[in-house]
Amino acid sequence: MMGGDLTRKIAMITAAHNFDHLVQSQRAPNHQLVQHGVYSYSRHPSYAGWFYWSIGTQLLLCNPVCAVGYACAAWKFFDERIEEEECHLLRFFGLQYKQYKENVGVGIPGIKGYEIPPEYSAYLDRINLQRVEED
Repeated sequence: MMGGDLTRKIAMITAAHNFDHLVQSQRAPNHQLVQHGVYSYSRHPSYAGWFYWSIGTQLLLCNPVCAVGYACAAWKFFDERIEEEECHLLRFFGLQYKQYKENVGVGIPGIKGYEIPPEYSAYLDRINLQRVEED
């Protein structure tokens, strides 16, 4: 429980101005993709921290029924939210986010995030290849 709470707080501090409690559909001029610290272990450490914290609270209270209920409700909420958020992040950061997504997991079992359409993935790979050839 405390580990989840600590992870969430560290994630919010690490992301600094890039963190918001609302999913952003427009990229702010100073918005950067954070990939260091806890974000090098989880693409969504704040969500993962909250997920484990919420389950931990019910285990601490010796309430296994609610622990299962919290786990199911939080999992469904974060599965949908992460998919929506990653769609925007992919639009904001393109290839940079695709590569980050390929190398770092979500941190919540069974949640994979936004499924990048194969044709868009190929497009991003072509852009990267062109950049490499130009250098």
